[in-house]
Amino acid sequence: MAEFLEAFDAERASLLAAVGHFEEVWERFQERRGIDVDEGADSLIAHELALVRADLESTQFTVGVFGLIKRGKSTLLNALIGREVSSMHVTPETAVPVYVSYGDQAAATVHFASGERKHVAVEDVSEYTSQKFNSGNHLGVTHVEQEVPVGFLRNGTRLIDTPGLDDAEADETYTTRTMQELDVVDAGVVVFLSPPTVGATEMGFLTEVVSRNLKNTFLVCNMYPQHFHDPETRNSVLEYAGSRIVEACERGGMTGEVRVYPVCALESWEARRDDDIDTWKKSGADRVLRDVETYLATSAGGEVLSMAADRVVKASEMAKAEVGVRLKLLNDPEALAGVRSKLDRSIADLERRFDEAVSMALTEVGPLKLRIRGLLTKPFPLAKREVGQLSSTDELDAFSRSFKRKLEVAGELASRQFGEGFETIVDHLRSSLEDEFNSVMSDLQPNLPKFTLSTGAMIMTPDQMQAVEAARRRSRSAATGGAVAGGLAGGGAAFVAIGALLGPLGLLGGALVGWKLSEVMGSGRSLDKAKEAINGRLDEIARELLRDFDKQVDEAVEALRNSVIRRRKAFAADLYQQFDLVQSLGQDPALLEAQRKDSHRFLEAFDGCADKARNAVVFSLSDTARGDSTFA
Repeated sequence: MAEFLEAFDAERASLLAAVGHFEEVWERFQERRGIDVDEGADSLIAHELALVRADLESTQFTVGVFGLIKRGKSTLLNALIGREVSSMHVTPETAVPVYVSYGDQAAATVHFASGERKHVAVEDVSEYTSQKFNSGNHLGVTHVEQEVPVGFLRNGTRLIDTPGLDDAEADETYTTRTMQELDVVDAGVVVFLSPPTVGATEMGFLTEVVSRNLKNTFLVCNMYPQHFHDPETRNSVLEYAGSRIVEACERGGMTGEVRVYPVCALESWEARRDDDIDTWKKSGADRVLRDVETYLATSAGGEVLSMAADRVVKASEMAKAEVGVRLKLLNDPEALAGVRSKLDRSIADLERRFDEAVSMALTEVGPLKLRIRGLLTKPFPLAKREVGQLSSTDELDAFSRSFKRKLEVAGELASRQFGEGFETIVDHLRSSLEDEFNSVMSDLQPNLPKFTLSTGAMIMTPDQMQAVEAARRRSRSAATGGAVAGGLAGGGAAFVAIGALLGPLGLLGGALVGWKLSEVMGSGRSLDKAKEAINGRLDEIARELLRDFDKQVDEAVEALRNSVIRRRKAFAADLYQQFDLVQSLGQDPALLEAQRKDSHRFLEAFDGCADKARNAVVFSLSDTARGDSTFA
């Protein structure tokens, strides 16, 4: 079932080989030009290649399963995986997100708002994930990670079973949160149940889904076996559901096609459990799985590969620029004194302009930080007013559920907006610093290829590379909470590594509410005392969220400042070493000529590195026709 993603893996391996070849050529160039590179101060090019490699090796596709409560989400997810990893019962089961990825042996880890992690037996996971055992998430669980030895997850694909988000008391909040999660995953499988009908809440949810972006969304109409196998009922259900979705989209100004997959989730799970291939194919889930895999491999995977190849090509241009500077020095050794004087002035200006650019960029962090703090604290004043108006203990419980959802949305929105805002700040800074690098290089040799690197290579330093994998794991855990803005392509690891992407504030806030308010709800206090205690707990939750946010922002700013300083110093040191080396060769024409020939050969070699990267990526990015029923 994974041949499509296996094709992606093959091309990724080919591109990684091209990166490896480039690294070898670059290492030979460093050796031949005789420049010592201090540990921890390697070149921009070496870091760009290291980041491309890290991004490719850790690329992970995330598929989220979404829908209202009791629509068959967990059943369908179990069918897609081929083993039971999410609870399936008559009552709503999933209380917290369940992440499923590959592992050599079945294992599970529960993550709590307190930061604690607990390894549990797979059969005990429902004690932390189900509404029956963890009602209102009173245990303070943020999410559960499960590992299963399933072949098609081996290449990094991960599935997420999300809680049913249709809170009757907060429909608008539920929709906002669900949409944020859909924006984060690489592909979303949206499950609705019909017959009897598609209700108003579900209709609003589906309309929101199709109005955003259908290219990575798979609409699944789950049916009970008696309806699924009756052609007349099945067709009428699809026609009714599809027409209602189309009508709602047209009212909102949307045009185009809506594709719906008819599936019997119950039969698909039973078929996978019993290894019944014929029933599995007839259940409709086989088509969903194949189309999701095809989309991930061709569209999402193709984008990852093409962006990585483009970064390698740009790095080769950078390498050729460095060779060009070297040739300039080698071709005119008698002019070294004048070049050295110009270099001294350029480096002095570079240091000044770098400091100015960093200071200017970081002035934008303050307003961003204040705005995000406002988003985080916005739900609390209203919550206190609502607490003051409560008149019964039943209303206390309803308030807790409603506020939990609202805080989750606020935290997720804060994470998303801070990530986007900080990335914009850093990218503007990268552009400014890039211009300064190019200015120095063009002073030495006009008409050189332009320095054009990803933001990650411009700001990351070698010591931070060690933190990338740990940071990636944290960011993956936050994905359903809306904390990850985009995938890992294009140097996204840099922002994770320097702390620019926040932790899962939405999930953290929601878990804190369930955790801290559960004791109040079950304490048997009088209503007035309970309301007083709730207000105190609300203050605690607000302080914890803001403290965590402020700490992460401060760490991101400090890491960015230190990275830029080290980048500037490494750039200047490299140029001075080149100058000193050529100066030492000035009295030996034979050595100068040998170095010139070497430089011309390396220009050709770096062109070859770019060609290898281009040739490694032949993925078709065309969309794959999807769905069994299409409505125009």
